[in-house]
Amino acid sequence: MKKILVIDGNSIINRAFFGVRPLTTKSGKNTNAIFGMINIISRQMDSIKPDYAAITFDVKAPTFRHKMFEEYKAGRNPTPAELLEQFPDAKECMELMGIHVMELPGYEADDLQGTIAYMAHSSEETESYILSGDRDLLQLIDDKITVLLATNTETKPFRHEEFFEKYGINPSEFVDMKALMGDSSDNIPGVRGIGEKTAASLIVNFKNLEGIYENIDSSLITKSVRTKLIEGKDNAYLSRELARIDIHAPINKSLEDLKYEGINKGGLYKKFTELELNSFISKFHLSKEDVETKNNDTEDLNKSREQSGSKVEENEVLPHKRVNTEDLSTENIKNITSEKIALIECDKGFNIFDGKSNYVYSGELKNLSSLFSNGRKIICIDAKNLLHKLKNESIEIQHGCVLLDLYLYAYIINPGSGDSRLSSLISMFVMETVDDTEACADLLFALEETMRKKIISDGSVKILDEIEIPLLPILAEIESTGFKINASGMLEFADALDSLAQDLQERIYIQALGEF
Repeated sequence: MKKILVIDGNSIINRAFFGVRPLTTKSGKNTNAIFGMINIISRQMDSIKPDYAAITFDVKAPTFRHKMFEEYKAGRNPTPAELLEQFPDAKECMELMGIHVMELPGYEADDLQGTIAYMAHSSEETESYILSGDRDLLQLIDDKITVLLATNTETKPFRHEEFFEKYGINPSEFVDMKALMGDSSDNIPGVRGIGEKTAASLIVNFKNLEGIYENIDSSLITKSVRTKLIEGKDNAYLSRELARIDIHAPINKSLEDLKYEGINKGGLYKKFTELELNSFISKFHLSKEDVETKNNDTEDLNKSREQSGSKVEENEVLPHKRVNTEDLSTENIKNITSEKIALIECDKGFNIFDGKSNYVYSGELKNLSSLFSNGRKIICIDAKNLLHKLKNESIEIQHGCVLLDLYLYAYIINPGSGDSRLSSLISMFVMETVDDTEACADLLFALEETMRKKIISDGSVKILDEIEIPLLPILAEIESTGFKINASGMLEFADALDSLAQDLQERIYIQALGEF
């Protein structure tokens, strides 16, 4: 089966920009969005191994949707200048990675993605994958198209089964649901007063707008909802046209034009050197010998390498040198005497790093009880989850043993980030690329040191050490004990809050003398 990978360039670079700490070259050029984007995309390239690959971007020009509705996407905040300046280099990196960059005036990137993805229907032996953080693309899911939805915690494959499980409707019905509920981010009006829950219920019962309006007097539609639907009928049909992705954009490309033929190693070496993204030189197995240039180009490259590699700045983050992993027997656990260790679950059991050696222990957790001794600091991720597992094994943490939860570190550094995946943290602070499932206790050790320096420089170390870390066992105990809720009452309360929010919004508009 041949595979098409089509990437939502705007969505991925935006997600990378806001998810990766600021990075700049010595000359001050911003590179964090480029760094994060390459990490996200290269991971999917390695996983999918596509035969065809393209990445699409929006063009700053009106589209056919603006002709239908002047206010389409009106009111959006401008792209930050620090991100905008990274687009040219990002696109060049994509081309050098063998991914075809595509833009088309009058159409959005989503339309190009839909058009390319539907090329899979031209052959029985072809399937498509769309990589995006935008849920609008979910409407394209069918038996030949999978959406790889990049969220704050993972990139999740959405096929028909996963989509139906989440929304209770078919992917082809999603655009009708959006026509009812609208989309404030794109300024798609929808039907005023109809939210996600009501829209989903209507689509479940009537499948599409035609079904809803043909059965407008059905007892399944309440009087208030009926009134809103009648008053908002024109907006509903307009919104559907605005929300529907065009799968027939005139891209003038055949599938063979989008064939993936591998990376340009020499070009990438030069580009990564220019951007001072040295960890990618190692990741992509690049070397100076890959560069085939004239003498003057070689001299420029040497000068660039000399400038970027001759001196290590005081606060510069360098790639971490990985440590070989050895097997650890139950008998040798007692030989781990370091006052500070890193501990993480891995495919084989547990990965432990004591500051010098990296071990994998494939036995039971209860045999590691001696590690949780008095005064020891244990670097981990998701300490509350670890505490629950220790409790299930009747393991008591001795007084003075401290769990240094790197998820807490991430929260202290950037409470609003939302992305605390281990792979993301390592990419940001240790400049390495790993999978979340990879054994990497030695990287946790380096990560804790770098993140703590950041927290100290931010003046937040007392919050971490005197408030957040001591609270961990208390919160874990609260989670373990739990409390009861009235599930149906919670749903009713949610609907009441939705109604209250709608009422408040209308009152605000009245006082403001207009919508905004």
